[in-house]
Amino acid sequence: MIAIPLEKNESTVISSLYGNSPYFALLNEETGTFKVVVNKGCGDGIETAKFISEQKVDSTFFYHMGEGVYNFLQSNGLKVYSSFKNYLSIDEIYFQFLDNRCKEVTKSNSSVLLDSGITSCTCSYDTK
Repeated sequence: MIAIPLEKNESTVISSLYGNSPYFALLNEETGTFKVVVNKGCGDGIETAKFISEQKVDSTFFYHMGEGVYNFLQSNGLKVYSSFKNYLSIDEIYFQFLDNRCKEVTKSNSSVLLDSGITSCTCSYDTK
């Protein structure tokens, strides 16, 4: 399973937010299907990382992510992939994953791929 941050529950494009992302798509990398869940840690990067770690995912994608969140996810066995500041759709992420074209963040490239992200919370939950 791959966790992908979303700004709205009906979104199909990665959010620029991570810790402040109100929703996550949980993408099944075998079937290409996904379900959307409310981010119970929204507004706090580490709480979001804890929430994602509890979702039985093995990897996640991001647009913006700080080093603390990355370190937590990696220490909990998750692979972290960068979107390279591209607003990728869930389908694009799925096909990149299938074609092994994803860029995994490692200790050697983390200084280039990670950043401090966005600090203002936009956690407003859609009721749809």
